[in-house]
Amino acid sequence: MRQRSAEILEAVIERFINTGEPVSSAVLYESHDFGIKPAMIRLELEALEEDGFLKQPHHSAGRIPTDRGYEFFAERALEFQSARIDGDMKNLFEQRAWRNLLSEFSSELKLLGVIADFANNVVYKTGLESLVENLDWENRNEITAVIRDFEGMDECLLQSTKNGKDIPCSLEQSELKVFIGKKSPVTKSDNLSVIEGNYMVLGGIVSIFAIGPKRMDYKKTIRMFRDF
Repeated sequence: MRQRSAEILEAVIERFINTGEPVSSAVLYESHDFGIKPAMIRLELEALEEDGFLKQPHHSAGRIPTDRGYEFFAERALEFQSARIDGDMKNLFEQRAWRNLLSEFSSELKLLGVIADFANNVVYKTGLESLVENLDWENRNEITAVIRDFEGMDECLLQSTKNGKDIPCSLEQSELKVFIGKKSPVTKSDNLSVIEGNYMVLGGIVSIFAIGPKRMDYKKTIRMFRDF
């Protein structure tokens, strides 16, 4: 993808994450200096839509990201974000104070947080209320799907290890991964995004998950993961 196209796509997604409103060429022209006129920005948006990164919720509206667009944005965040220095969070991790760490982590991000300590066969999770409040709901079935994911997460993560199978996450130490929609290893809802970080702790794997709407703040969340 050309650099200008990438910058325009990133600007659209960041603005949509912040506002929840479709983004038009006029809005981009007023808020960013891409060195081109609104008509050229509109052509760029049309090309990005044809390539599957954006879509229009209805005719004459601005654009919003598709799952492919969110994946692009998350990959850029993984590539370019520097570490976020937060001594308190890092200290809780080093002390293996998982409940306290998860509470701080989830509260800061306003997302569902999950920590799976596979060596001790235990899963901690908190923040379902924050997750539910921040999702853009369209029907009752979506709420049911998210609650079902939450309730089944412990078994999803731990039962497979009891049966001698691979656990449903990547287990590559310190590698961050982002999953959009149904590509997630721990949720089935198409309305969620999941960020996963895996860490070696005293010879065992600890996995941390941040689970939120597709419109989550990927940059902030990734910076927090890099505290650990």
